[in-house]
Amino acid sequence: MGRLTNLLRAGQTFGARDGVLRLQYELERGSGLMARRMRAVEGWKYWGLKQIVPRSSPEFILANRREGEVPFFFADARSLGVALKSVLGATGEASALADANQILEGTLPYFGALSFACGFPPRWFENPATGQRVSPDDGWTGMRFASDDYGDLKFILEPSRFLFVYPLARAYAVSGDERFAEAFWMAMEDWAGKNPPMSGPLWICGQECSLRILAWSFGLYSFLDSTATTPERIATLFSMISAHAWRILQTIGYARSQRSNHLISEAVGLWTAGTLYPELKDSGFWRNRGAQLLREAVLDQITMEGAYLQDSFNYQRMVLHQLLWTIRLAEIHEVKIDPEIRKRAIAAFDFFSGFVDAQSGFAPNHGSNDGSHILPLSACDNNDFRPLLRLGSSVLDRPTTLEAGPWDEAPVWFGDRNAKQSESAKNISSIATAASVGYHRIGTKKAWAMVRAGHYTRRPFQADQLHVDLWWHGLNLARDAGTYLYNGDPPWNNGLAGTAVHNTVTVDGRDQMRRAGRFLWVDWAQASGRSFSSMGTGFPDRFEGEHDGYRESGVKHRRRVDAVTEDAWIIVDDLVGTGEHDLRLHWLLPDLPIEVTQGPPFAALLKTGEARFRWEVFSSVVGETAVVRGGKKVAGHSKCVGKDEVLLGWESPTYGKLCPAISLVCCVHAAVPVRFVTAIVAGEGLQVQESGRQLMVSRAGAELYRVGLDPAESAMGSG
Repeated sequence: MGRLTNLLRAGQTFGARDGVLRLQYELERGSGLMARRMRAVEGWKYWGLKQIVPRSSPEFILANRREGEVPFFFADARSLGVALKSVLGATGEASALADANQILEGTLPYFGALSFACGFPPRWFENPATGQRVSPDDGWTGMRFASDDYGDLKFILEPSRFLFVYPLARAYAVSGDERFAEAFWMAMEDWAGKNPPMSGPLWICGQECSLRILAWSFGLYSFLDSTATTPERIATLFSMISAHAWRILQTIGYARSQRSNHLISEAVGLWTAGTLYPELKDSGFWRNRGAQLLREAVLDQITMEGAYLQDSFNYQRMVLHQLLWTIRLAEIHEVKIDPEIRKRAIAAFDFFSGFVDAQSGFAPNHGSNDGSHILPLSACDNNDFRPLLRLGSSVLDRPTTLEAGPWDEAPVWFGDRNAKQSESAKNISSIATAASVGYHRIGTKKAWAMVRAGHYTRRPFQADQLHVDLWWHGLNLARDAGTYLYNGDPPWNNGLAGTAVHNTVTVDGRDQMRRAGRFLWVDWAQASGRSFSSMGTGFPDRFEGEHDGYRESGVKHRRRVDAVTEDAWIIVDDLVGTGEHDLRLHWLLPDLPIEVTQGPPFAALLKTGEARFRWEVFSSVVGETAVVRGGKKVAGHSKCVGKDEVLLGWESPTYGKLCPAISLVCCVHAAVPVRFVTAIVAGEGLQVQESGRQLMVSRAGAELYRVGLDPAESAMGSG
């Protein structure tokens, strides 16, 4: 299909209102109108304190806050020292100090799990991954997020989010060391001096401006009583807050057109500027406009069931952090926000909680993951979601099953209120609610699977229908590859969003949907499914579903997932329809020692410590198999891998980080119907046997499960 067809489909995807908003934004940029608007207010003259706070002084502003007249979650970080030391312990306290000292030495965290030596204050215009630089004189209205000159702009923007403020505040709270307070103000002044209002590339994004407002506000109150916090610095901060709020409003139409986390971030940024800086002459307008936009975004992006329509657990954490920030700050300031915001926040929190592994605290690496972790207030791993669960249980007054641990730190910063303890494991009703919007969780607390079977009413971000994530006692056995880069050279321009790297079946080497851009899919694949307890035990142990992503090829993919026991899983894939096709089943496994038998059946043995996992794949038609690690085939047939080899055998735990993993690939060329059956068994106590075109799972001679290996035309088969 041609470019015109793609444009028409893209227009249908965005809809009339969003298309008009996006077109207006692009016309203002392309015509130079936006650049002229920026030049009219750039520099410090327009944003001086006398212009933005005509009836106050920096001395009064500072004194007012030190007296508690404009409250925050806490009064100076040092007031939390005793409580934080109790949570952290000696080891955690030493770690917090080490993290902050590393920042002062010039090594900054990036995307939660990377670090780069970029100086302090940071070299704001440098891409630390490539050494490239963007010119500070480049006007942002003519820039894009990727360029041959400076590479992926996300690497340049990351230090300007000022996320390093949070580890500095943590260290200051437990030590009182004034170096950390001075570092915050020095970095803020340096950024302001090198990035005058509206001038230069780091003003490119309203969301980035919003995240700076949050971080600078957190820094202001963390170091409020420090000798480093002076009236002169308060004046600079107020000028920057005012300029940032104005900048957000200039492109709010673009954020609205995206219907994504951008609008939520920008709404929270505006609302925060209006709430925490009432002396600014436009503060009332910002707070009201921010509240309106936040209501619009929350009702649009979070379903009543709590699903986040950007289909990303990392972005759902980001959104929840911002909602918890707003809800708690509104309570402190006795400001009313729409009750539906809190209601949807609770729904999103409960939904999300159902997909956090109880043992590891991790969740499936589902959907787009740009490494955003905007409230890094714990010593936990970046991918450990227990700090969010503990913070949400405190702010939203939700029950928690978490025992005491390092995840208890974040609530201390928010003025902790004791969360209700609950003895229950996963709430069955919340699991059923998630299933109703295409997120199915089957299995037990210790061994469970997530199956994605969504019906899209909003543009999808990944082609991952019927993908299965499998967890066993804290280990993510079958996993999602993540994202890696949005703006890299092909294939790393959001290449891990495609079907080939997910744990599902591809037909004729195609994605389930047609790609029309890095973030745009058309001809959406729609799925349906149900999860239920086949044994009547309460929690679901079976999923059955299908999707129509290959309807143009005359093929439908049906999948059944059975939790036979905590240690045995069976996945049955039926490809039904008409014609001959290339069919390929893919599984992404952790990078563990592996022994492979080409078969049939194709078998892989994985080992970690004392644990053993057997992976056996059967097919109704003889085919070929391959094993790929880190983009290179290490066993099997090259024909089975094809053009996707460079993408296979990788996973990205956070943005910009790529790690080897193991891809198991099984492919056949045959007329449909065709059936694949995958058996996954932990330990040595269970046996998987094939007899008379039947697959059986047994223990000590007693049969637990049986399924046919021949394809089914219209049914999922027996079991």
